[in-house]
Amino acid sequence: MDNRFDPNLNRTQLANMRAAARRSKQPEIVVEALWRDGLAFIAKRKSENARRKQLGNMWHVHLEPLKLERKRVVASLAYPNHNKNNADPRQMALKAYKVVLDELLRRMNRESRGVPFDDRPTMTPVEYAKLKNAPNNGEHWTDFVPSHIKQRIVELFNVVPHTPKARRKIPFERIIGVEMHNIRKDRLIRRTEKELQRAKQDVLLNPENDAVLERVQRIEDALERIDKLEPNEPVPTTWHGLL
Repeated sequence: MDNRFDPNLNRTQLANMRAAARRSKQPEIVVEALWRDGLAFIAKRKSENARRKQLGNMWHVHLEPLKLERKRVVASLAYPNHNKNNADPRQMALKAYKVVLDELLRRMNRESRGVPFDDRPTMTPVEYAKLKNAPNNGEHWTDFVPSHIKQRIVELFNVVPHTPKARRKIPFERIIGVEMHNIRKDRLIRRTEKELQRAKQDVLLNPENDAVLERVQRIEDALERIDKLEPNEPVPTTWHGLL
């Protein structure tokens, strides 16, 4: 960013700067350059802020269920009836699981805030998934955990003695909150229905085009699958993730 300008510079302040420059008898070419550079500064800041907000919204879908899972693990570790001995298999598994969740949360938080990481620009979840070769286009936070790390944690939980009538802890469950699921599902349905409408219009214009007819069928199939998603099941960003 241009260090000549205040980070919170607005057009009124910039106009005042231009007027002050003219009063000080600076050449008009310098004054106009100041105005032009100031407008570019404001536009760039606005664009960066919009991108940060967009990134935050995209990563929110992953961060909320991840934070909820970490909260459950912390609560389990603090449960008074647990054996506090570090050699206890359940404690060891939970602590190791928490380390993985903490690191993933740290990385996702940086991406969501638009903070450069590892000398590269921040990315959307889909872009980050491609960089990390994550499965499912990174539709759920668990997709961003390497399989070998998942396996180590799963093995730790597998040796935890099972308590009768107690639910066994399953690490890396691909679930999200019902509220988040419903919000994402409604958005996906609206986007997909709009795309279906456009596809049907293409059919009217090209009734003999098999590819267009096939696209309509695929979108209709996707809508049926969206409708059958379980209440806690992750929802893909586009209908293509269901086929």
